[in-house]
Amino acid sequence: MEITIRLRHPGRDLSPNAHVPMTRRGAIVANAKKLEAKKGLRTRAYILTENELKKHDAAAFRPCTYSVRWLYKGSKPDADNCLARCKAAIDGACLAFNIDDGELDLAGIERVHTLDGKAGFVELTFTDGKEEEA
Repeated sequence: MEITIRLRHPGRDLSPNAHVPMTRRGAIVANAKKLEAKKGLRTRAYILTENELKKHDAAAFRPCTYSVRWLYKGSKPDADNCLARCKAAIDGACLAFNIDDGELDLAGIERVHTLDGKAGFVELTFTDGKEEEA
């Protein structure tokens, strides 16, 4: 069984390559923005995951792997930056699954160039590794 949640791209402040202000005050403000962005992303992922669990009636679902599908237009982003920007979302989903994210293995990251309305989203797919019966 697998559960997929779809989110808007996480903010650029969550990127490890984000611009760091040169002043002390600027660094404090940037850190506050980053913490707020992480909290919001974690909460959104938690709520979406809870909704998917209810929809699939899968309260006992325990994923063992996850994959990231980054839908973009423009230039191709770095895979490691995409994954780092999704960290808070993965934490939120794991909170809904009631597991530690250390238990999950990364199955892969796919960066898909698209010009339709799907660009600007990221899809996180969690799989329990069990085959579904037909």
